[in-house]
Amino acid sequence: MSSSQSPRPDGKLEMARARAGLYGLMSRVFSGKPTAALVKGMKETGMRESLASFEVPFDEEFLAGDDAEQAEELAIEYARLFLATGSHIAPYESVFVRGWAEDKPQLWGEATVEVTKFYQEAGLDLREGQIPDHLGIELEAMATMAECEAARRESGDKAGAAKLEELQRRFCEEHLMLWVPEFCEEVQLRAESGFYRSMAVLTASLVRLHCGEDSIID
Repeated sequence: MSSSQSPRPDGKLEMARARAGLYGLMSRVFSGKPTAALVKGMKETGMRESLASFEVPFDEEFLAGDDAEQAEELAIEYARLFLATGSHIAPYESVFVRGWAEDKPQLWGEATVEVTKFYQEAGLDLREGQIPDHLGIELEAMATMAECEAARRESGDKAGAAKLEELQRRFCEEHLMLWVPEFCEEVQLRAESGFYRSMAVLTASLVRLHCGEDSIID
């Protein structure tokens, strides 16, 4: 018997794709100085609509600006916020979460070890030179797991998709929620540009939504 009705969309597949896209975007934002291509992509209609759903609008001045010039300006702020010696906001879980040295946070601390173990369990490989608990890398890991989940769902591998869904939930609860909201609060307080304040709002909202009571993977 044939039916003229279109098949119902797979809600979990669409949500996995959405998570992959958003985590991937946030990973690019916090992994390094922005490029003109990234700035241009942020202004595209589809991206603006996605960001607006998280109440992250961009002002008209940003939308009308030159991509290359804005990227150069944002690169200066990126360096001031995350790279400058002494007063920068270190984008590492081990700096925000207590470690071994007299229970004080430290780079390459206990959190770094635990994140590395999780990557190994999940089958995620680090590229040479990557620091495991850098925010950009942790967000990239979430994007990769979401992409793999979507691929498993598309192929009909429900068990494999469920395992990847659970890995994302665990990583979010065991790592991201322990420090990303606090990190984003610091960025909102100290950023001079609306761009990084907006990206901090989006990242904190995404993590809270994914890891919190209103989880988007339930």
